[in-house]
Amino acid sequence: MYHFQSDKILTVLAPAKLNLFFEVHGKRSDGFHEITSLAVPIRLFDILTFELLAESGNVKFSCLGGGDDVPLDNNNIVVRALELFRKRYGITQGIRARLFKRIPSQAGLGGGSSDAVAALFAARKFWAPSIVLGDLAPIASELGSDCPLFLYDGATIACGRGEKIEAVSHMPKLHFVLFKPAEGLSTSAVYAKCMRTHDKKFRDVFEVTDSLAKGGLKRIGAQLFNRLETPASEIWRRFDEVKRRLEQLDCIAVKMSGSGTAFYGLCHNARHSRHVAAKLRHSLRRNETVYNVES
Repeated sequence: MYHFQSDKILTVLAPAKLNLFFEVHGKRSDGFHEITSLAVPIRLFDILTFELLAESGNVKFSCLGGGDDVPLDNNNIVVRALELFRKRYGITQGIRARLFKRIPSQAGLGGGSSDAVAALFAARKFWAPSIVLGDLAPIASELGSDCPLFLYDGATIACGRGEKIEAVSHMPKLHFVLFKPAEGLSTSAVYAKCMRTHDKKFRDVFEVTDSLAKGGLKRIGAQLFNRLETPASEIWRRFDEVKRRLEQLDCIAVKMSGSGTAFYGLCHNARHSRHVAAKLRHSLRRNETVYNVES
């Protein structure tokens, strides 16, 4: 994660992610789903600042942006991450965390998970700099299935319920337009519908990694896949309408990220992503947002 420190303030940039591949293999005995995902961080960030307080104290948290979707109490995932770290390593010192929320919630972009790992990153830097970031994987897994992938700087393949992570070595720079409609979707509702709409023809993530290694945007675009699109389309009546808005703008491929509702369009280059984003901005409705981003 990008970070910088001035005086007593540590600032961490927590990236969003896009799922270039997402397959669901079935429900596990522990209630989670067995998945395979290929996720890539993008240059859209939440900004978090951290400041140590008194030798003995509490976690203090505040947030700018994000609206009612961001809890401000102990249910916030940033607070939970800091408290888990303090408990695990016997820390009693207080800390203040401030979040400037830019990544949309209920979008499938992993903003909350990324914020949690940013908090673990800050706690490690302040209180346990001798441990490696990978040692925080058990805490990250406890916080959420998406959290472990944010311990890595680049693209990753996640398996299991998301806790088994492998770095992707051949990852070209890709340019996207990212569109978040006003609506959100419940992740649990999308997963609950998933296996009922599954065609049982399981896709292989290595089709995507092979296309990324060989290059060629059309080849890459043809292999992008998200199993959660079908259940999301069953729940959300505007799914097709929203997806068509990107498909009509000459994107190489258009997919929903994670459990939605954000969609991304793979673009030819940075200029094309800016052009598509500008076109979309002319027709934005209330509470819709558009970004041109790169991996």
